[in-house]
Amino acid sequence: MYLLLIMSVFVVLVAVFSGFFILWNFPYIERSKGERGRFPAISIIIPVRNEEDNIPHLLDSLFAQSLKPKEIIVVDDDSTDRTVEVLSRYDVKIKQRDQAIDDPQLVGKTAACSRGAKDATGEWLMFIDADTTFDHENSLESICQSFQEKDASGLFTIQPYHRTKRLYEHFSAPLNVIVVAGLNAFTLLKERFETGGAFGPFLMCSSKEYEQTGGHEKTLDSYMDNIELAKVFQENNLPIHNYGGKGIFSYRMYPEGPKQWLQGWSKSVANGSSNTHPSVMSAISLWITGGYIAAILLIMSFWITSPIWTGISVFMYVCYACQFIWLAGKVGKFPSWLFLIYPVVLSAFVAVFTWSYIQVNVLHAVSWRDRKINV
Repeated sequence: MYLLLIMSVFVVLVAVFSGFFILWNFPYIERSKGERGRFPAISIIIPVRNEEDNIPHLLDSLFAQSLKPKEIIVVDDDSTDRTVEVLSRYDVKIKQRDQAIDDPQLVGKTAACSRGAKDATGEWLMFIDADTTFDHENSLESICQSFQEKDASGLFTIQPYHRTKRLYEHFSAPLNVIVVAGLNAFTLLKERFETGGAFGPFLMCSSKEYEQTGGHEKTLDSYMDNIELAKVFQENNLPIHNYGGKGIFSYRMYPEGPKQWLQGWSKSVANGSSNTHPSVMSAISLWITGGYIAAILLIMSFWITSPIWTGISVFMYVCYACQFIWLAGKVGKFPSWLFLIYPVVLSAFVAVFTWSYIQVNVLHAVSWRDRKINV
């Protein structure tokens, strides 16, 4: 029995090490101190589809910025709600698709970004998801300063800091952690692995390099524009700069209900994992496995009346839960009590990943915003 305990403890300790390994160094954008920098003209492109509730929050935060973009281009992807009506209240350029042209490659987020870029006149381009917001008036300036420090070259991307309100939203914690870790860029051996993609909610680059690489035009056959665009830039020997948005840029993911939450996560999580390095994927798998083993040890302690077993199993469970809190805090704001029941939270990830895998590899189709997307 104690041999089983020793082996289990070893696996949990390896799992905890794996947790540190996969997300050791996640950089954030340094907040501007208000010193006005000089930047090239900026074009902001926002693809939208049925975003009547979200888009006002983003646009209000954009118009409150100390740094003003040259233009804001909002590309409507055949919305069926009041999105266009809401947009008409703002000083933005609204671009809609010609309904007379029936071409599958002209619909979807990737195509919307491509259409918006063609109308952009700025020297720097920003592609921003409609459900995001800038957290303070100097956010845009802080982002531009960070991009300029990277010589304004390459693909500069941000993962928004996740804000949650309703219970089901909290279960995004492991999904966020694993999606971020899956880019291979934040491990203890960062330089050993090629970056496996970019963060889709915020993509930025110079218009010169966008044209040089072919931009979204090169990725029209994919609904994962962040993954494919990163590949396009890497093929042109251009770097990928991935940052966390804590304190700068945030979002509330899938606030419309559990159905939207499931559709949103399952359309991307399995497909995105295809670019994760095998070593990183193994570490993620070990981390998840160790969490379940720690929980099983704790459950077994109710039947095995041994103070040693109980003490060690409680210690292992608490260690894993504390690390879970630490990892989740890097990507979003989640309640600490959630991690007392972390096996349930991990199971949410396993269920979503399984369903995503079935959709991508068996059904070859996912659903989003009342639209079926073939993959």
